[in-house]
Parts: sequence; structure tokens; C-alpha cells
Amino acid sequence: MAARGVPAHVTILHPFRSTVDPATADEVAAIAQTFQPFDATLTTVDRFPGDLVFLTPQPTATFRTMLRTVAAAFPDCPPYGGAHPDPAPHLTVGNGVSVERADELTDQLSRGLPIHAHVDRWTLLVEDDDRTWTVDRHWPLGAR
Repeated sequence: MAARGVPAHVTILHPFRSTVDPATADEVAAIAQTFQPFDATLTTVDRFPGDLVFLTPQPTATFRTMLRTVAAAFPDCPPYGGAHPDPAPHLTVGNGVSVERADELTDQLSRGLPIHAHVDRWTLLVEDDDRTWTVDRHWPLGAR
């Protein structure tokens, strides 16, 4: 777990609705079922301008397709509030770090790559009043 309870993840859509009613949950479940589980690999360490260090997941196209599909289904929830018109899939490993710390992270993480994972579900993380994140629910990928 990273700071404030956030597990390692590749974001599909943030921010999302503060409350997920049953109809929304069913809609997300139906979309998740259109994607089959797949194997992913974190292949490189990179940085966004500023102070954010991240790992790039492959197959990037699959993550981009999931992001675009969910964003299209929920136009009231543009990715990152609309700040990035075509957000890059990534797994954040350092945010708000100094250049020196970013260099250290890049060096340390590069030695441990690639990292392999099996993606078989989407997870909804919710933030509570004290800014701690918890897992609210999961939606499995693929038809059951």
C-alpha cells in the first residue's frame, strides 16, 4: 500500500462519481465484461513533467482502450477532470518528489523491471473524509 491506503494500480478513470448507485455499478460491470483478463508488464520507468515518476504498462493500447471506453460511458467524469485530453496509462510510484528522489526511484526501479501482472478486474477506490483511500468494490473482466 502506498500513501493514504492507495494500492499499486493503473488508473482507468479518475475522478469518478462520489457515490456509485446500483445502476452505475451495473453499467460499469457490463463494460468490464467486454474486456477479457490479460497479462500486463510494467516495462519502463518514466516521468511526467514536474515531479511524478511512473511505470509504463504494456499492452498500453489495452489500457488506453479501457480508459476511453469508460470515459465515453461517463462523460460527466472526464479523466483527470479534463486536464489531460489523452491521458497516458501509468502506475505512479512517486508524486511530489524532489528531482534527486526521482532520480533514485528511477535507478532503483529500473533494476527490478520488468514486473509482470495478471489483470482480471477493475477496482473502485474511494476517498473518505480524512483523505484515506479504501477499496469499495471490484468488477471482474470478461463474461462469466
